[in-house]
Amino acid sequence: MAEEKSGEKRVLTYTYRIKYDPEKEEKVFTVNLDYETLGILLEPKAEQPEWTKLGFHQCPNCLLDEDANVYCPVARNLVELFEFFQEFKSFDEVDVKIESLERAYMKRTPLSNVAGSLMGLYMVTSGCPTLDKMRPMVQTHLPFQSMEETLYRFVTMYLFVQYIRHRNGQEPDWDLKKMSDFYTEIEYVNQGFSERISYIQFQDGDVSINAVNLLNITGSMAIMSIEDEHLNYWDNLIMKIWGK
Repeated sequence: MAEEKSGEKRVLTYTYRIKYDPEKEEKVFTVNLDYETLGILLEPKAEQPEWTKLGFHQCPNCLLDEDANVYCPVARNLVELFEFFQEFKSFDEVDVKIESLERAYMKRTPLSNVAGSLMGLYMVTSGCPTLDKMRPMVQTHLPFQSMEETLYRFVTMYLFVQYIRHRNGQEPDWDLKKMSDFYTEIEYVNQGFSERISYIQFQDGDVSINAVNLLNITGSMAIMSIEDEHLNYWDNLIMKIWGK
């Protein structure tokens, strides 16, 4: 997470450097975020494709008013990514370097994994009222996270949110009773967005569709893990250390 000042605005920056072919130039995506809101700082193109309009296969649980919002904020911000990914296949191997102020991640991996990590950043910072609730995780963005890491980070964020709500006089959900409902809303958006982009002509590529599906599957499995052996693992580990 790079932090710098742009005028009076503090900016967090993540840089993705993708190299598909050693003989070709790398493709660079720079994600600038407003430090205060974690909203993406991006100027979309003046002319947008038809599929970016809010009413184009709108998510069933969308909270935005079509009269006040011509475009889906997530779709509008993902146009450049989709244009880049459309000519590739999900299993195409690439070298990627992800830079932040504190560290850099380097990996050779299928392009769909890179797309999923990058699209996840865009989707939760673009202004979708449902996905916005995932923004606190952007402060500790972790590319290519494992299932255990996904579960730990998601539950940690949720519980931290409850603590902040408690501090501000709001009713907290310490027992995580509403967490599944919260993630169900996230799933509806991911599924709705998958349907939206399934109508786009991607030539021969399938990266964008599979990346969104991967995000949805990973999140669903993390939530399911709360009720299975993955939670038992954390229960046993923590109680051995903190239960004394």
